[in-house]
Formats: sequence, structure tokens, C-alpha cells
Amino acid sequence: LAVVGIPSAGKSSLINALLQEERVVVDAADGTTMDSIVTEWEFKGQPVKLIDTCGIVKGWKYPGTFTENLEPGMGTRKAIRQAHVVILCVDVHRHRLMTYYSCPSLFEIKLGNYIAEEGKALVIAVNKWDLIREDEQPKYRDQILKRIVDLMPDLKGLPVVFMSAKYNLNLSTLMLRANTVYKRWSARVPTGKLNTWLQAWMIRWPPPWRHGQKCTVKYMTQTRSRPPTFVLWTNTIADEMPRHYIRQIQNAMRQEFRMEGVPIRFVMRCTLMPKPHKKLSKRDILKWKRIGPKQAEAVMDLNSKKMLRRRKIRQTE
Repeated sequence: LAVVGIPSAGKSSLINALLQEERVVVDAADGTTMDSIVTEWEFKGQPVKLIDTCGIVKGWKYPGTFTENLEPGMGTRKAIRQAHVVILCVDVHRHRLMTYYSCPSLFEIKLGNYIAEEGKALVIAVNKWDLIREDEQPKYRDQILKRIVDLMPDLKGLPVVFMSAKYNLNLSTLMLRANTVYKRWSARVPTGKLNTWLQAWMIRWPPPWRHGQKCTVKYMTQTRSRPPTFVLWTNTIADEMPRHYIRQIQNAMRQEFRMEGVPIRFVMRCTLMPKPHKKLSKRDILKWKRIGPKQAEAVMDLNSKKMLRRRKIRQTE
């Protein structure tokens, strides 16, 4: 469980609040933590390895741009890649005049998207919530949630916890959300159940047409978890499959199989293509021409043995 964020976001205070001891140094100055600190812990009988990271600023991913921030940035990237769940700590008090465009900041949104691209489970912890007046909390809560939903569309249902490390506010809720998203991140869906749902869903939402053929998903299976990775076999190449339809399948899967807030990866595979080393008869050539333009283009140029040329094989692949 790695805790990341910008400097002075309360990451070390959160680690101390969870451990109920002064394990790491906490100071008001920026840059107090300069290296990743790993601590063994246990939450309700489950062993947890807490990783406290240093605060990162713009330019942390680009070696050579800021020499003084090179080592801390590389340590944070290593901690993100090693972690199963990442808590993005957001300092709500830093944005005292909060609007829709201020909290979380654009850099924090990019950091969250980077964590999702790495395939890690993500939980956003809005820290120092006790510094916000009670009558203003509902308004700011709605603004923060709306900005996260608008700017992080790949993680629908992302858990967001409004907490305070100083007063131990909602710390149990934060760990319960982290444990829940970890179970979703590690879950596997049976292939039979997955394809039964897919066929029923495609009847309700028919696949679109592209280049004279229907882009149908014939079969899908989960090949791995952490993050959940699915292989889809379609009747078209991956570049021709409409992106909006793939995104629609992902969102529907999150609701059906309770994968909210978890990055889902799709690997596209094509089924309806002529085999490279098989001799094609006139009937087979006519069949491939009727399937679609890509298949027709593949069988237009055959060698003397009525097989696909290598140049055509590479293009179709």
C-alpha cells in the first residue's frame, strides 16, 4: 500500500495515524521525506506493507529536467510499480479558495491517471478535511467529486474518502475502501459467466457497423488479474474496432461484475482472417470477399499456390 502525492499533502501524517505511533518524521516544511520508507503493519488480521513516499512535483518523470528532484521522483515511481494499492493524498487546505478547477489540481489528476496506466488500484484520500468549515463541506465535496468524475473517465466509481490524519477522521473507512478495491483488483470472472453476460448485453446494445461489416465481439476471457486483463476475439482488426464501443463494454462490466474504480485492460484479437499457409479454393476466396473489405483485400493478391503473400500477411496482422 503506497501513499503518494505532492509535498505537504499529509502522507507521513497518514502513515503515523494508521500505525498509531511516530514512525516517520512530520514537519511543516516541504521535502521532509526524501526516500521511500517501508513499514510492516496489520489491519484486521491482514498483513499490510505501508510505503511512505516523498512529495513529487512537476517534472518528476523526466530525468535530467530537475536534478534535485530526480532521485525522489524515481523512488516514487518504483514504489508505485511495487504496490498493489496506491493512495493518492490530496491536500484540500492548500486550495483555500476552492473552485471546480483547483482541487484536485491538474497535476494530481495526471498523477492519478499515471497510476491507472500502471495498472494499480487507486484510492483518493482528501486530507485535512477538518480545516474546511462544516457549512461549506457539502459544496466543496460535490465540486471535488464532479472534477474527479469528469477528468478521470477510465476509473468510474473511483473511491474517494474525505479524511483527516491529524484527528483520525475516517481512517477506518479509508482502509476498508483500500481493502475492497484490492479484492476487486484481484478478482477473476469465470469465462462461461462472462460470455453469457456478453451475449445478453450485445442483444441489448448491438455492435456498430464499420466498413460494411458488423464489428462483433465473438468471445472473451480473462487471462490474468492485478489488473483484470481480458482478451476479446472479434471479426475485425483492433484498429477498426470502434473505441466508444469498447469503452461502453468496460463501463458495463464494471457495473455488472463490481469492478468500480479498477483499471481494466482489453487485448484485441481477430478471428475472421484467412490462414497464412492454407491453400484457398475459389469458393474460399469468394467467401472471404463477402465477409468484409479487409478480408477481401487480403485474398486479392495470392501467390502461384493460391496462398497469401507474406506482405499481405503482415498487413492483415
